[in-house]
Amino acid sequence: MVKLFIRLALLCVVLSGCSYSVYSNAYPHLKKVAVRAFENRSADYDLGDKLLNGLSQEFANDGRLKLVTQQPDCTLEGSINSFEENIYSYDAANNVQDYQLRLVCSVTFTDLINNQVIWENKALQVTCNYAVSEGSTAQFNSKEEATDELISLLFKAIIQNTLETW
Repeated sequence: MVKLFIRLALLCVVLSGCSYSVYSNAYPHLKKVAVRAFENRSADYDLGDKLLNGLSQEFANDGRLKLVTQQPDCTLEGSINSFEENIYSYDAANNVQDYQLRLVCSVTFTDLINNQVIWENKALQVTCNYAVSEGSTAQFNSKEEATDELISLLFKAIIQNTLETW
């Protein structure tokens, strides 16, 4: 009975303790972000919408900045410079095994409170492979999955270069 009481007490302490987050924000005055539609210079006509929706969802999931459309503290905007799909590898029978997607964007993250560009990269590149045949070691099995991962990688690159101090 005593052991049960000690375990319950320990559980209560753990559950009621301070929460710790590894998220940081180098700009604590920034609370709200507006993600603007990226100009799409690629041949994939719906990529701009996918990117806007995906980045918006990533910001909502991350939680450091509240996603808004009006009166933001900062904005994320840019353009899709290119989106390419190239053969990445062949199998032993010389059949295509993997493709690689490559997304190149121009990105600007602006602090509207201090009226300054926090970070800008005119050629931010992210890549992801996907499998089209058996025996591949690629993590993704479709172009759609790989495109979603590209958007996630783009978001991570933006966050690492803007909000994170380490």
